[in-house]
Amino acid sequence: MPPSDYLPGFIRARLEGRDTLRRAIGNSFWLFADQILRMVLGLVVGVWMARHLGPESFGWLNYAIAMVGVVGSLTSLGVGPVVVRELVHAPHAAAGWLGTTWALRAAGAAVGFLACVVIAMRQDAPAGTLILIVGAGLVVQVPEIVDLLFQARGESKVSAWVRMSACVGANVLKVGLILADAPLAWFAAAGVVELGLAAIGWWWAARRAGHRWSQWRPERARLGALLREGWPLTLSGFAITTQAYADQLVLGLLLGGEELGQYSAALRIVSVCAFVPMVVQTVAAPEIARAKRDDETLYRRRLHSLYRLMLGIFVLTAVPLVLLGPWAAHLLYGGAYAGAATLLPWLAFRLFFTNYGVARSIFVTNEGLFRFALVTSVAGAALNLALNFALVPHWGARGAIVASFASFALTIFGLEVFEARARGNLRLMLRAIFLPWRPFAA
Repeated sequence: MPPSDYLPGFIRARLEGRDTLRRAIGNSFWLFADQILRMVLGLVVGVWMARHLGPESFGWLNYAIAMVGVVGSLTSLGVGPVVVRELVHAPHAAAGWLGTTWALRAAGAAVGFLACVVIAMRQDAPAGTLILIVGAGLVVQVPEIVDLLFQARGESKVSAWVRMSACVGANVLKVGLILADAPLAWFAAAGVVELGLAAIGWWWAARRAGHRWSQWRPERARLGALLREGWPLTLSGFAITTQAYADQLVLGLLLGGEELGQYSAALRIVSVCAFVPMVVQTVAAPEIARAKRDDETLYRRRLHSLYRLMLGIFVLTAVPLVLLGPWAAHLLYGGAYAGAATLLPWLAFRLFFTNYGVARSIFVTNEGLFRFALVTSVAGAALNLALNFALVPHWGARGAIVASFASFALTIFGLEVFEARARGNLRLMLRAIFLPWRPFAA
């Protein structure tokens, strides 16, 4: 039974005959289910694992994940959206597109793993060992391209079940490792096991959909098309990931695992609240896109309303973290993570930039400002790295927080003045922040 059938009767009545909307609701349900499961298990098992490992080991594990994440964002070549588009337009050519994507991602994964080997050789223990283990996941992750097929077919249920099954299996393994008092390297390997379980799931899903990997063949013309269209997405993804992980990388490099462990523990709690604006974005994006098509004034009004809502969500999530965060961190992590308890109220303000960054992405998509977004992402990543190296040696984790705030402010607000269409959007955001009680005025 589709998820829309569980909705109240008056909503089901309005969905009669609107098959596209019903499919969208069903896909959103499965995407939300996947994210909520990951959020819950990530918090419960992640906190337990952090208590078991202690701040220093937990910090080095997060350092390895951050390093491999930055490398993988570049070598994965960000061609997913292009492939999904082509699979939608020409489903009969799926074997050619998937085969070409497979070859491209496999080559990128090999290069990425070799880069991880080189990086690991220049690191002291345990960072080097952990980077090698986590880096192996880049190769194991290649079968995830099957997900592009189900994205194009609008079948999120299959992808969600593959990911949720792998997530549950990996977290059961982590619980077993905690109970067995396993060494740190085994916890890094558990992440690779999750990707391996997902790879088995993708193989099963592809066969179920009538596709055999042995029939996929790379094609030179498609390879050239993917490289030409994918490079801006690749560079943008690399910049965004670098900006997101810069604080953890620099903390690990300059101050070691102990300080990074405290920071990562606090950030894990804050990240749970970051799920809320993503849900709002999924619901709001289609309505704002329709308003852009039909009525420019209505489009701007809905954007303004979205920005006001994001401010409200920030207040509702950040205030409890500021007031109760230190107590919650001490309760969850124990006395060993006293540093995380002091950092949590500061990190709560990161949600302000998260909320507005998510909302701004809807504006960027509707206006087609992808190259401008690329410039802002690169500038933000560069500023984040520079400020982290300047501030972390003197201020520690608080310096990393200040650096991230400054870089996100530049990316989301500071550079909008250099693009005509973005200046109007900047006025909407500032009006929603400083005059939230005033309704929209065209």
